[in-house]
Amino acid sequence: MKSARLLGHRQRARLGVNVAMIIISLLLVLPLWYVLNNAFKVEQEILRQPLVLLPSTATLANVVRAFTAMNYPLRFMNSVVILVLSCVLLVSLGTLAAFGIAMARSRFLDRVYTLLVAMITLPFQLAMVPLIFMLKGFGLMNTYWGTALVYSGWFLPFVIFIYTGFMRTIPRELEEAGRVDGCGLFRSLLSIYIPLLKSVTGTVLILRGVPIWNDLLVSLITLSRSTMSTLPLKLYSFIGTYGSAGTRWTLVFGGTVIVSAPILLVFLFLQRYFVRGAVAGAVKG
Repeated sequence: MKSARLLGHRQRARLGVNVAMIIISLLLVLPLWYVLNNAFKVEQEILRQPLVLLPSTATLANVVRAFTAMNYPLRFMNSVVILVLSCVLLVSLGTLAAFGIAMARSRFLDRVYTLLVAMITLPFQLAMVPLIFMLKGFGLMNTYWGTALVYSGWFLPFVIFIYTGFMRTIPRELEEAGRVDGCGLFRSLLSIYIPLLKSVTGTVLILRGVPIWNDLLVSLITLSRSTMSTLPLKLYSFIGTYGSAGTRWTLVFGGTVIVSAPILLVFLFLQRYFVRGAVAGAVKG
C-alpha cells in the first residue's frame, strides 16, 4: 500500500515537473518564434497581423535591407574582435587565477576567492560612471581593447569561480606525479591542467560569450564612434530613427535574425562541451 502511494506521489511530481518544463520552454521559444515569424513579412502585415503564423507575402527583403543598412561586414568584424579579445582575456586570466587559488590552499587566497564570488552579485551599473572616467583617462574609449577589458573585468569573477571549482576536483596526485617528473607549477598547468579544462572552457565560452555578443549596455558606453559600433548597437539605432513613422520594424526583425545567427551557430557547435563542462565538477576525481 505504501509503495503504491509512494509511486503515485512520484508520478504526480514527475508530471508536475514535465508541465513546468513545457511552460518554461514555451516562454523561451515564444520570442524566437515571434522574431522569425515577422522577419519575412512586409511592414503592413507586421503591424496588422504580427501573430499570424504564415505570412501571405513572405520575403527576404527585410534581411537584405537590414544587412545593407547595418553595414553588416564592418559591424560583424567589430563584434567578432571584441568577442575574441574578451574571451581570450577571460580564459587566460581566469585559468591563471583559478590555478593559483586551487593549488595554494592558503587562508588569504580563500578569502580573496570568497570576495571574488561575492563580486558576482554586484550589478554592472555600480561601476558605470567611474568606468567612463577611467577609460577616458587611459585613452581606451572607442577602442577594442577598452571594451574587451570592461567585459573581462565584469565577467572575470564568474569565470574564476567556474575554473576554481573544477580544478579543485582534479586529484592532487596528478600534480604531485608531475612534480616527481620535474614539472614546475607553470609546466604542470600547461601539461596537466589545461588539457583537462577543455569541457569547462566550452562552458565558459558559451555562458560568457553569448552575453558579450548580445550586450548593448557596455558598447553603448564605450563605443561612441559610429565606425566602432557592434551589431547590437547598430540594431538598436533602427528603433525610432527612420522618419515620422518611427521604428522600422522590418529592419528590426530582419536585423535581429542576422545578428543572432552567428552566435546561435557557435552555441550549437559548443553545446556538447557545455553539457560536459556543466557536469564536470559534479563528480569528485
